[in-house]
Amino acid sequence: MFARLCEFVKVGVIAPMGTAPPVLSEFVDFLERSEKVWKVVVLATREKMVLHSAVLASVAVRHRFPHVDVKVVELPLVDITSEEENYVFMEFAAKEVARLRRVVDRLYLCVAGGRKEMVASMVLMAQLANVDAAYHVVSTDVKSLNVALERIRKEIDDLAASPSPEDYYRSHLDIFEPVMFPPSSSFHVVAVPVLPYPPDALRKLVTVFAQNSVPRSGTGFDEEFLSRLRAAGFISLTRDKIIVTDGGRKFHQSVLRHLT
Repeated sequence: MFARLCEFVKVGVIAPMGTAPPVLSEFVDFLERSEKVWKVVVLATREKMVLHSAVLASVAVRHRFPHVDVKVVELPLVDITSEEENYVFMEFAAKEVARLRRVVDRLYLCVAGGRKEMVASMVLMAQLANVDAAYHVVSTDVKSLNVALERIRKEIDDLAASPSPEDYYRSHLDIFEPVMFPPSSSFHVVAVPVLPYPPDALRKLVTVFAQNSVPRSGTGFDEEFLSRLRAAGFISLTRDKIIVTDGGRKFHQSVLRHLT
């Protein structure tokens, strides 16, 4: 009965990609033991090794689990080296979180790949968007994993450049499968605590951040919360007004308006 029920529960996954594609295939493999994954979105920068890793991860997941719809979103960035670039990433991620949130029953984030800024931003969005859970994937032997990836780096590049990555993968299963789907004992999936942000409070925050200034009275926020928003650089305060700063407007434009 539980297995039949899981077939009707649509599970979505969003994952930033780094240079270790197995973290995604391992995570989907882990989920598939108890749930049916429906959609996977991979966020990848234009850096060659990252983008090729995303292609391999997407092909490997589709080959092992043909029912999973995998989409690679290529970011207009080679790397994230500034606050501006991180906001670009956050806007792309927020849009995908909002889109998947509308069409799946459960939404999980896999934060094992990508830059640390990307991971921190994804966990923040998990809280704001009421994502069901966030997970990290940890290899029990990182050194061996890195060696194994380097050994097949040429094949990863060839797969990404192939007219049919799927055909290339199928013809090189003996090379890719041991790396992309190792024994479950070779990695751990660690749940990252996500504290949900109250939807009503989020809507109030969006209403405030969408304006240049609002009266301090009537927002529903207590003085302690307003002080924290000011300390974070999102607002400034006068005796009777809340003034939204450039940082607050940027956060609203890049993130908040997409999540409500």
